[in-house]
Amino acid sequence: MKNTSLIGLCVLAAGCMPTSHAEPSNSSATPAVSAQMQDAAVVAERQLRPPQADAARLIGAGWLSGMRNDYNLSTDAAQRVMVFARSAANFKDSRIWFARRYGDGWGVAAEATFSDPRYRDSDPWLTPDGRTMYFVSNRPISGQAPNASLDVWRVALGDAGFGVPEHLDALASEAEELGPELHDGWLYFNSSRKGGPAKMAIYRARMNDRGFDAPQPLDAPFNDGAIQGDFTLSRDGRLAVFWSQRDESRDADLFAACRTAEGWSAAVRLPPPINAPGMDFTPSLTADGKALRFASMRASAHAGDEAQVLNGQANIYVVPADMAVRATEAALAAVVADPAQDGCNSKVARACSAMVQAAEAGNNL
Repeated sequence: MKNTSLIGLCVLAAGCMPTSHAEPSNSSATPAVSAQMQDAAVVAERQLRPPQADAARLIGAGWLSGMRNDYNLSTDAAQRVMVFARSAANFKDSRIWFARRYGDGWGVAAEATFSDPRYRDSDPWLTPDGRTMYFVSNRPISGQAPNASLDVWRVALGDAGFGVPEHLDALASEAEELGPELHDGWLYFNSSRKGGPAKMAIYRARMNDRGFDAPQPLDAPFNDGAIQGDFTLSRDGRLAVFWSQRDESRDADLFAACRTAEGWSAAVRLPPPINAPGMDFTPSLTADGKALRFASMRASAHAGDEAQVLNGQANIYVVPADMAVRATEAALAAVVADPAQDGCNSKVARACSAMVQAAEAGNNL
């Protein structure tokens, strides 16, 4: 996306281009594709390649990362179910795609069964148990006409398939809502709503027994850019990654911050090979804490089967999560007198566990 007009870049992640404690209803689920319908040899070839040390690895060439825009990959903790967003050029006609793993490989990916060609669905994210998917859509809240903007929705997922999508009213505004992820009872998402700290800012809303509390924007360093979004948090709470366009950059890049004994560190623009020329966006840390997945429009020197998908559209990459941690620590060590106070080390991680518990009790992030 060359024109990084602020709403333009925000809507990019959502497809024109990303409550109560009770689970949403699964009453109208449709049958899932059975293992018997899958070609065993083809399934075995579909692998999510593990991260490679000190490299950004393209994953799923030809079946996950393809000729169209592919982004927002999310899997459950057991890596039995995956969802991702796929769109045409310029992020038009976005849809959510879904696949199950059979044995060592992944079955054929297909559009989510609740998709409707009249509407846009994007930015899927699965809870670690794989039972609920959060996403954004302009599907109507009532009637048949598309909604005027993208809102946050969720839908149950079971063995039989998806249930009926549920609109999350408390999170909606007249502007765009994008990139939802649920962590420790807080739903994080980005929004271009009026009155925010940036034209596209990251918000969070606490889950309660009625739905969600009113969303509040995150403090620095998360909303210091012109636009930002897709906040993702490591399972231990010590590392946050998000994309942002800031410091007069033309492209969105990935940034990270470490939780320290005093709060969050400064945000660090992650170095190559995590960021590269072209837009880098939709980061997501895996539930096991080992990998950081993200989408990128980078060109690459990859050859062979991978070359055909490197056509300027978004593809999905993976790096070791520890690479982001080390890069963040190194950048912070260069600007602070005591790196131990501003690093992502285990001592700080233990301290941050108490902070996570405090956050769950309703204190500030």
